[in-house]
Amino acid sequence: MGRTYRTMQGRTIDMDKLRSQNELTPAVGNMKVNARGDEIGPSGKIIRTREQIMSSYYESNPKATPDVDTPNTQTNVNRNQAVNNPPSQPMKVEDTPVSSVIEDAPEKTKPVVPETEVLDKGAEAVQKARARRRGISDATGGN
Repeated sequence: MGRTYRTMQGRTIDMDKLRSQNELTPAVGNMKVNARGDEIGPSGKIIRTREQIMSSYYESNPKATPDVDTPNTQTNVNRNQAVNNPPSQPMKVEDTPVSSVIEDAPEKTKPVVPETEVLDKGAEAVQKARARRRGISDATGGN
């Protein structure tokens, strides 16, 4: 699970989840890329992926060093601990320790609100806004 933030209104936002949900959305601006960094064409179709763009850049610029997304595991491991090597045989479900199984909490489902109720609330809000606007124009002498 990614880092979650709490908004001023008390809502929680998982930025990694939001980023992954919108990674194919075209980015705002004139660069013709999506939010992930893929180059997109006029119809929104992916022309070159981010990995292809980066590999061609590093091929044409041999002195540039690529950024590493994952930290070096050997520097973070204590000298007394051994580095975790992958198993030589595929593991089975029975071999998996119970502590390494991650359970996600079920997502809360939002109650279904009838459409008429939503429309009524919207109409009330519009009427209040118009009354407020009339009161302001009366107070200031405007039209």
